[in-house]
Amino acid sequence: MPATWPSASMPRHFRARWEQLRRGEYDPEALRTVPAWGLSLLLHSLAILILALLIRWSHRAPVAPPIEGQLVNTQLGDVTSLVDAKQAGDPFTVAQSADPPSIGLDPDPHLKLAGQPEMPNLVHYAPVLAAPTPLLDLKNPSMVGARFPEIAMSLKAPFSGRQGMNRARLVRREGGTAQSEKSVEDGLDWIVRHQRLDGGWSLDHHEQCQGTPCPSRPVMATDTGATGLALLPLLGAGYIHTVKSKHQDAVRRGLGWLVDHQQPDGNLFTGPPGMAYMYSHAIGTMALCEAYGLSQDPRLKKPARLAIEFITNAQDPSTGGWRYFPGQAGDTSVFGWMMFALRSGRGAGIPIPRRVLKDCSKYLDLAAIDRSRVGYAYQPGRPGSMIMTAEALLARQILGWARKTPALVKGASIIARDLDTNHDRNIYYWYYATQLLHNMKNQDWDDWNLKVREGLITMQIKDGTCANGSWDPDFPAQDAWGQRAGRLFTTSLSILTLEVYYRYLPLYRNYDEDQENDDPLLRAERGKN
Repeated sequence: MPATWPSASMPRHFRARWEQLRRGEYDPEALRTVPAWGLSLLLHSLAILILALLIRWSHRAPVAPPIEGQLVNTQLGDVTSLVDAKQAGDPFTVAQSADPPSIGLDPDPHLKLAGQPEMPNLVHYAPVLAAPTPLLDLKNPSMVGARFPEIAMSLKAPFSGRQGMNRARLVRREGGTAQSEKSVEDGLDWIVRHQRLDGGWSLDHHEQCQGTPCPSRPVMATDTGATGLALLPLLGAGYIHTVKSKHQDAVRRGLGWLVDHQQPDGNLFTGPPGMAYMYSHAIGTMALCEAYGLSQDPRLKKPARLAIEFITNAQDPSTGGWRYFPGQAGDTSVFGWMMFALRSGRGAGIPIPRRVLKDCSKYLDLAAIDRSRVGYAYQPGRPGSMIMTAEALLARQILGWARKTPALVKGASIIARDLDTNHDRNIYYWYYATQLLHNMKNQDWDDWNLKVREGLITMQIKDGTCANGSWDPDFPAQDAWGQRAGRLFTTSLSILTLEVYYRYLPLYRNYDEDQENDDPLLRAERGKN
């Protein structure tokens, strides 16, 4: 304290008390005043603290409400067909129309879904969208200012069920659950965590593992196939490189990697020719075409078109099939991926030569193991295979077989019954068979969907390690295809299988089974039955 303290100008009684305190003497009257002002100080301090806490709490981010699921009455049977679709979602099976496709998403007060949980917050798992943002250059993320006003941001059929409330309503109507959607998002998080710095992916993903690495195994080498496999489930869930979302940048960089590595003739494969060659090109083509169909980004139009042209030029002219190398006599496994690539290209507005589709039907006739064309072989002349039958019948659906075609009904029933006796997971088989039976929409679908959906949810890794959200190709039982292609392949196809409810619009209209299609090629195909 300064030497002049206490000041002579202060009241006499204050200076007297100060002197008493300095000498160690205490004034009883002064002590009696301490509790009053001490308590006042304490109460005011407490009030200020409470006020500060209230202000802080009011500024906290709102907490998302929990996902609720209450089971509804399951005794109503299959009523999904009560929602009429004005037009099939697949462009191979319907005549061209100026009217946009519809999947009956308008609320129907008379419709009650059977066996599906009520999911008021299901849209929480759909991509978090914002208003359309300026397009990002596929190679240069700093070019945010470039705009393309001619681009329509509305989604195109058959891809228009992948976002927002459309996605949520389709999940409820077609057989998904809130938990299946959470599995999709957890799987996508695993895929994005294992993206390389250059934007691509690798089937041998361990350099990108974080913390405790994912269990490893030797896998084939195809960065094109891995990048396409990573992009397809992201695109299937509605994540687009031109619309703001949590995975926008990952999709943009992945597409940029594919475009950068495409050769002038449209070939997307980067490695030495081998078994993965045409598989990889087909998968990469699907990713480019679906990204173009979703975004209508003009910079993707030429790469997607060139990739489709490479496929059509690689078709074997004698059998109509595809195999490991361009022009090679076909096998049904590669053929199925090519059919999907052509379907994605057609859905994005890329024309497919009619001769190519006609030759596709010719290959399937050659691969059939019986005159009724119910079962199919890996290659013409070989024994039948359940996996190849599922793949071939799905191709028949895409090429125009009506839902009531006897061979299709019988073949799909055989596939569905196989699950009752064969419980081993084969994700390649499940991927094709799930789409086949989803298109059929009968009691077989209800049984298959319940077992496969719940099986995949249960098999997903949920241990909090780097592998969290993925599917292990060796657990709970070894998966033949997963052993060759590894965890990324198994995870991608598992997610795509869980996205079946909305990834494409319904293949069939509910009232068109007996109507002739205006396309003469499809009339000829149906006329064989």
